[in-house]
Amino acid sequence: MYITENVIEEIIKRMKKLHLHQNVIDELKNNNQLNRSEAPLGSLYWLTDEEKNMVDTFERENDSAKVYHIIKTNSKFLGTVYDLLFISKDGENWNIEEENLEENLVLSHTITNFPESGFIKIKSVNGGLVRLY
Repeated sequence: MYITENVIEEIIKRMKKLHLHQNVIDELKNNNQLNRSEAPLGSLYWLTDEEKNMVDTFERENDSAKVYHIIKTNSKFLGTVYDLLFISKDGENWNIEEENLEENLVLSHTITNFPESGFIKIKSVNGGLVRLY
């Protein structure tokens, strides 16, 4: 599915509400480059090839989704956890997603041994994001 200007505008609006660093916003807007935040400090990095493949696979399998940021968390119990933050491209659920954003709940596809999609609680730290639960 083609990414419309409305989708890009909505993503930028959300990234600003999440207080992501301006460089992260600019890189996505101008170069379609995603960034990754890492817990516990919200440190920001460009994606590895493996992470780019994760995003490509998810978007290919979920044509109505556009990933705009990744959170990487190393969990004692689950190992490495990736949260692919995404927006629904069709705009049908944007109101619900927006309401949840006010509570720092974002739509995510979580990659662990048991992948699932849903809302996760996040926090802005140092221009990046960390997952709370």
